[in-house]
Amino acid sequence: MPTTSRRLPSLVVALTALLLPRAARAFDVVINAQGEFADAYLVNGTAFPPKVVFIDPDPVNPDSLSSPPPRVGRHVNGKLCFFPRHVGHNGQFVMADDTYREACIDRSPPQARCSVTARGSRFYVGTDPDGWAVFRRNGLWKKRHINTTWNYPAEPQPQGTIDPQGCVFDAHGNLIGNDVGTGDPTNMDPSQRGSVIVFFPGRRHRYDTWCFLDKDLAQAGMPAMDEAGNIYVAETGMGRMWKYSPPFPSSAADCDNADHLVTTPPTKTLFPTPGLLTPAAIVRVPGTDHWYIDSVLLPGVPGQGGGLINEYDANGVLVRNIVPSNQLRNPLGMDVGSDGTLYYAELNLNSDTSTGCGRVSMVQFVGGTPQAPQVLGQNLSFPDGVAVVDSSQLRVDFTRLPPAPEPDPSTCSGGG
Repeated sequence: MPTTSRRLPSLVVALTALLLPRAARAFDVVINAQGEFADAYLVNGTAFPPKVVFIDPDPVNPDSLSSPPPRVGRHVNGKLCFFPRHVGHNGQFVMADDTYREACIDRSPPQARCSVTARGSRFYVGTDPDGWAVFRRNGLWKKRHINTTWNYPAEPQPQGTIDPQGCVFDAHGNLIGNDVGTGDPTNMDPSQRGSVIVFFPGRRHRYDTWCFLDKDLAQAGMPAMDEAGNIYVAETGMGRMWKYSPPFPSSAADCDNADHLVTTPPTKTLFPTPGLLTPAAIVRVPGTDHWYIDSVLLPGVPGQGGGLINEYDANGVLVRNIVPSNQLRNPLGMDVGSDGTLYYAELNLNSDTSTGCGRVSMVQFVGGTPQAPQVLGQNLSFPDGVAVVDSSQLRVDFTRLPPAPEPDPSTCSGGG
């Protein structure tokens, strides 16, 4: 009898678990920025999984305020990064954003919504220079922006606002981002070089002060960080991967000069990437101190694909090849799923190195061995950043988002 009574509670718990509705399980969602959209791939282990529009850039009719407003309405690029918990933006995230410039400055005529000044309007754009937009957990813009300054139109586009792309947060809640620069490695104009920027949360968590860690990079890649807080940034135009180590700035007082450049620079050392001639992105191999690093251009012939994805140890020693050149079309952004699957974007460069119809692809591992790549999406316009998020991190019912349209190859200049 005592034995039976001890078993009753466990039986009740088991029956209750069977009878009550099961909570929806969290799953990996692959977010990729392309064509100013952020697409969400509801990955399921197979090629071409369901794909929905997570962030849409424009109204249905950009020339009219009578058309339905966009769900989000932001032009995004690069990688999605969640704020850490202790900086007042619980569950929110940032993505590189160039909405005001593209919708209101570069476009002729400007979109109709550029005249809207009421912040409560769903058509509101703001007047922020290129930087990083802050989004709520439901994917909607918070009407907040993180950026350096641009005195438009009195001055040309300055460093920090030319082409923001990637992001990473350190243990203090500082946001580290990269500005690619013009993307032309032969352009030696110091005001148009790539850069690495640190934004400080400040007492009000507004991230409105900053310092440049580096302002002299030929095509600055998206940053990554190791467990010790070292920062890794590719200088693709010079075929290098840099490792930045402390000292790092803690406030704008550490760069109190007109250039906002740190007065005490971090230790900058070359991180070796043997076999990679044009390193572009770097991401941690789960459960190790190793890295996956890709080469966007070489080896290969523009117009015929190319690039590499390799695994390196903590000292930059080559461990193995993950994806060979003949199976790639110029990889850029990468991230790793909860099951170890490697996801990456491919630019598919044309013979003149302009971008063709890009792809998002994945490599799964069986017994630790990489399998043949599978394509998730194709005919994409400059797919750059990739981020794998746990669906429970967002308050979004992905099944209710509109399907992402399958682009026509004519919209992206080449076969995809």
